[in-house]
Amino acid sequence: MSRVVITRPAGQGEALAARLREAGHEPLCVPALRIEPLPLADDHRRRLMDLDLYHAVFFVSANAAHQALERIADLWPQWPVGLHWLAVGESTAAVIRAAGLTPEYPRHGFNSEAVLALPCLAEVAGKCILICRGDGGRDWLAARLRERGATVDVMPFYRRRPDPDRHWPAGADTVMITSVEGWRALADRVPAGATVIAAGERVAAAVAEDHGGPLRIAASAHDADMLAALAS
Repeated sequence: MSRVVITRPAGQGEALAARLREAGHEPLCVPALRIEPLPLADDHRRRLMDLDLYHAVFFVSANAAHQALERIADLWPQWPVGLHWLAVGESTAAVIRAAGLTPEYPRHGFNSEAVLALPCLAEVAGKCILICRGDGGRDWLAARLRERGATVDVMPFYRRRPDPDRHWPAGADTVMITSVEGWRALADRVPAGATVIAAGERVAAAVAEDHGGPLRIAASAHDADMLAALAS
């Protein structure tokens, strides 16, 4: 049995904790980051009021979907029709679905490269696409869509800040890291001998810069993939 630190923001680690308990581990929820909503700038408000002019809206994470859909709902009493509502994976898709919308998302890969392969993004020349995300992050997808001739607007809805209460729990031996930002917030608190489960190659590369101890790479940040890496 491992004592596993879950570093997802407050309120987002319960499902993973339940699965860890079922597998015989002891989960310890210690958020590495705190999610802070950003005020909606006037030009962003105007773009959201013209949301029906977009071909697709992509939410880079469940946090982005929560924050953006809340702002959109304030401006649209009824959801605009004819848009493709895109998610990076199932957890983000679940937020879109809970809002009464139909999400489109890759069934494997769970990253920007997999999203780019969605059929609705194959022919986007002359079309407008909105990317909803946090403050900062990868610009890879926006760049590839512009190369295909799309007009891409990138709109931040929240920022991530190191959680002031982050710490290393006594007796913990394993930590699950799902983002580069989360690792950077917690890196100086992780013991050298602790096992780090990193969500994907990009996160693992950031971990390897600071951590010389055991490192396992999960296929994605999804619960099932993180658990599979722990069991490997």
